[in-house]
Amino acid sequence: MATAKPRYVQGSWVNLREAAQPQARVVAQVPANTVVQQLTERDGWCAVLYAGDARLGPPLPQPLQAHVACNLLADQPLTLAQAGKDAARAFWAAPSPNRLRAYGNALPRPAALHINALAKTHALDTPVQYPQRPEWEAAKKLLRAGVLLRPEQEIDRGQPVNPLDDVKLATRAKDNIPAVAPLAAQPVLPAVSPSYFRTHAGVALLHETDADGLAAVSGARASVIPTGAPVGRFARHSGPEIEYVTGFWDVGTADLAFAPPLTIYAITHQGLVGAHTVRQRAWDISNDAHYCGGHYPGRGFDDPGEEAEPVRGYAKLSDTAQVLARLVLPGKLPPDAVKARSKRYATSWLMPADPPYRPKPERKNTAVTVHEIDLDRDGVADILRIDVPSPGSMSYEPVFEFWWYVNVNGQWFRAGVWVDEECT
Repeated sequence: MATAKPRYVQGSWVNLREAAQPQARVVAQVPANTVVQQLTERDGWCAVLYAGDARLGPPLPQPLQAHVACNLLADQPLTLAQAGKDAARAFWAAPSPNRLRAYGNALPRPAALHINALAKTHALDTPVQYPQRPEWEAAKKLLRAGVLLRPEQEIDRGQPVNPLDDVKLATRAKDNIPAVAPLAAQPVLPAVSPSYFRTHAGVALLHETDADGLAAVSGARASVIPTGAPVGRFARHSGPEIEYVTGFWDVGTADLAFAPPLTIYAITHQGLVGAHTVRQRAWDISNDAHYCGGHYPGRGFDDPGEEAEPVRGYAKLSDTAQVLARLVLPGKLPPDAVKARSKRYATSWLMPADPPYRPKPERKNTAVTVHEIDLDRDGVADILRIDVPSPGSMSYEPVFEFWWYVNVNGQWFRAGVWVDEECT
């Protein structure tokens, strides 16, 4: 008999069969990147030994001999790039909370669970029951136990940029929004050179990523703990028919947990450093579309709330403290190492009359502000935040876009944006 060689399962949930026949009894089901030992190949079927998969449970008492279609095996593990848009294969190639959610959303639904059918059978907040699927139960079990993530798979900042390219003022009036005056002086950025962050894995800002990226950079094991069933909902100003279902597949609400806890640093405009740990928090999987108000247009992790525990030795920041950035690191940030500097570049616009609140037009003075954060006081900025104002669509008071950038090995990369909005 030829020497056994390791092969990697490529399908998302593959049947191992008792014999080399498509209708033979299934003796095991395994996910992508399960390792089997191939013994022989004949007529498109491979005889293999399967000893178990740590992602599914403990090793088998004895290796199981089985058969599998050879086109479902490869000599190398399936990569995330190879999985592409196949959510199931992507999950098993690189398990994470986000990919679990995508996996659940991609599972094929019976006709009775399509939203058009549910709208006829389910009222607001009525639980929606989904059928059990072995592969889905295995995925949930794995994420409940927790997984380690890789920064290179979760942090993608693209190409280096010139941060000043994002300073775009609406210098022409549009509809009822007044024109913004050109800056009185053009912003000047500090000279940039390699400093605190030598690779992208050295930092994750809460403004650019979510639990997956933060856990990957910090080295924490990320878990998903289901806490409730999915229910039907409708969007604001809609109803009474439901328009969407909360969560993904049979997970309607869930918590995210981190082991060890995430340590989240907050840096103020004065250079003060606060720190909190987050062990577990509710995961926003409501599926409710953004209506209005300040938000991250892309990925982002909301500021810590009551679930956060303060870390001794760091500044106790008030609720009104002007926090410039929040971040996690692979290591510890000293509480007294940071220097922050801000410089304003004046602009303004003419707010129209609005009797009786504003009897005549008034000039509103504001500024683009460039904040520099030097994490090790070596004279080189490691993080930038640029605040770009515009007139609010109702009050004409300033609303801001906040743009973050990180200096990675002497080049600036975008690291998130927050967009403010006025709401009715």
